[in-house]
Amino acid sequence: MFQKIFKWKWIISALICFLLLNILPVSFIEKYYSNGFFLFIRKFLDNTFGLLPFPSYYVFLAFLLIVILNWFLHFFKEKPQPFLQRLFKIFSFVAFLITWFFVFWGFNYGRISLEEKLNLNIQPLSETALIAETNATIQHISEIRNSIQHDTNNIPQIVFVNNIENNSRSALNHSLKQFGYNYSDKIRGRFVFDDMLLIFSIGGQYLPFIGEGNVDDAVYYSKKPFYVMHEMAHGNGFTEEADCNFLSYISCIRSNNLSIQYSGELNYLSYLLPELRSRNIAAYDSIKAQMPIALRKDLQTIKEYYEKHTFKISFIGDAMNNIYLKIMGVHDGVKNYDKMLLLIYAWKQIDK
Repeated sequence: MFQKIFKWKWIISALICFLLLNILPVSFIEKYYSNGFFLFIRKFLDNTFGLLPFPSYYVFLAFLLIVILNWFLHFFKEKPQPFLQRLFKIFSFVAFLITWFFVFWGFNYGRISLEEKLNLNIQPLSETALIAETNATIQHISEIRNSIQHDTNNIPQIVFVNNIENNSRSALNHSLKQFGYNYSDKIRGRFVFDDMLLIFSIGGQYLPFIGEGNVDDAVYYSKKPFYVMHEMAHGNGFTEEADCNFLSYISCIRSNNLSIQYSGELNYLSYLLPELRSRNIAAYDSIKAQMPIALRKDLQTIKEYYEKHTFKISFIGDAMNNIYLKIMGVHDGVKNYDKMLLLIYAWKQIDK
């Protein structure tokens, strides 16, 4: 009897993890996991995988490749296991990954929400407020740009990528400290091969099993600091995409580094403009027409760049991410990214 139960251990443990996520009080998870056990996991990952001289993402992919190759070769054996038995092993392996996903990071989905922690009053953004916020962002980003580059030429790439990991970590940790959150001084944010993630319409990814944030090196260089901070925010225990966007933005604009400030406002603007266009095309066209030439040129360059880095199978990444987020309790799926507008606007009302 015990042997039969033991055979199902990983499937049972995965189900228990989902159950615990849904029944444990958020205060319990916040205190004993997010601000307790998870901090030991964070330190362990920082001092193991984080010390490797190359992205640990490759180690994880190599592990998966070995497992898949082993299964594939097994099919050509003279007496392979029955189909149902092989299928059970696949489910067990997936359950194994799910279990360790929760242990290493996943229970953070049940922690106290960032908006509750920071007492943010989330309200729908009116059209008038959206237009005002868009204009204010354009004015601010133009001022930052003029301080970096006095003409309409593209800002040199080196301005954004020089010491990007340390600068991004420092900016994020400063914000987390001010907000009263724990943070890692050693968390990694590294770049993987061009289009390795973008082929699936994913700019960056945090893998709990290795504890480091990874950003596709093909992400446009002026957007990279924001992306790195977003993934590092995940690594510090924040699960919702909007929360990580919010923390990344706040960290960018509070930084003393002008290139990081620009990256934050640029990414924020990339959310504001599509939202405005969907709600008031006339206001959108008017704002675009009056936009400073240098900024308009930057946006056009980025648009043309991403047209070269958009792939026919990119919808797969969006679909999988949407399903994953909904399974983990983020009911609006990939639309959760857009919630950053509401979080930032609510924060600005407090910070005035």
